[in-house]
Amino acid sequence: MTTSIHPTLDVNNVLAAIDNIYDLLQAEAEDSERLRRPTPAVQQALKESGVFQLLLPVEYGGAEAGPLEIIEVISRLSRADGSLAWLARVLTSETGYAAASLPEETARELFGGEDKALVAGLASMDFSGTARRVDGGYIVDGEWQYVPGLSMATHVDLGVTVEETGERIICVVPRSSLRVTDNWKMLGLLSSGTLDYSAWELFVPDNYTFLPGPENLRRGADILRLSPSALATLNQGAWSQGVGERILDELKQLTQENRGHSERDVTSAEFYAEFARHYSHVRGTGALLREIWGEVNDNLERGTKPDVELQTMMRLAAALSTRTVLEISHLAHRFAGASVMRNGVLQRFFRDGHAGTQHRGTAHLVTQQCGEILSGTLPEGTYWGFYDLVVPEPE
Repeated sequence: MTTSIHPTLDVNNVLAAIDNIYDLLQAEAEDSERLRRPTPAVQQALKESGVFQLLLPVEYGGAEAGPLEIIEVISRLSRADGSLAWLARVLTSETGYAAASLPEETARELFGGEDKALVAGLASMDFSGTARRVDGGYIVDGEWQYVPGLSMATHVDLGVTVEETGERIICVVPRSSLRVTDNWKMLGLLSSGTLDYSAWELFVPDNYTFLPGPENLRRGADILRLSPSALATLNQGAWSQGVGERILDELKQLTQENRGHSERDVTSAEFYAEFARHYSHVRGTGALLREIWGEVNDNLERGTKPDVELQTMMRLAAALSTRTVLEISHLAHRFAGASVMRNGVLQRFFRDGHAGTQHRGTAHLVTQQCGEILSGTLPEGTYWGFYDLVVPEPE
């Protein structure tokens, strides 16, 4: 058994740190968007906040946070800045997986010191790269796309398929060993540092590789025992909550600034009715998200796997939170007038909201499949794959 190298991270301290850097994040937001990555000051503040250590094993100074704690942290950060929270959710998750899965000597080297590695990647869902077995490791080739946080990461995980055996493995390599394509020129989430990268004839030692899957974890947070898609779903729901709350915050402020001008859309009776409806939706989806993930947390503490219905509700709660952000964005576009068209906070969250709701794990198809499960119309033995339902063939 490994002994702790650093004091365990307190999630309450992370939440307090996010509150303390709020003004900095607002002041630097425009420059971060221009750079298409966090400014140096923001990068340092995020590192010092402890957010990237949420899922690190306690022996490396991490929090091994539970699902309800993750909801609080990611929603708090996304309410401050949607792009930065998008970046943080991926760096936090991939760093946690790597630290929990790599051999102990390698994990201690990367995460045991004061200057901890930050790992980006989408290895758990993209094994399009190839690996060729050689003495002491593998030669890796491949291209990967749309990886948030790559601009901040020190290391990247590569999902590859071994040519000789068809086995899937994950390789962790220094970012400097890859060819990075700086092509993130999108509508929203501009500050998330989402980039493409490739590897050609790259040697990766055996001790920097691990097998994917919860059954291959060596240490770390209980939530990592769920599938990577489950953690992605949790992060998406939490992110959506914060972004939805912030757009409502901005609309509330705009309404107060226009009080007494009854002729304006944002102070009309129709707006107030719509604002109340969307406000209740955010509160409702937040309550559902916490209720469902509270049940998941109970399962984790008992050492049991969530059943298919609970897995369905995990996805549905995130999908509803995501849908609510889209509807609130439409509310802003309909009533805020030029305020949502001009450069500024409301426009930025409007763009981030639309970009983030494209997430595959909460697409409308997922909601449809949730309905099929919950209505009892699918055969016994149906289960969730990465994002989609797997329905057994009729006998």
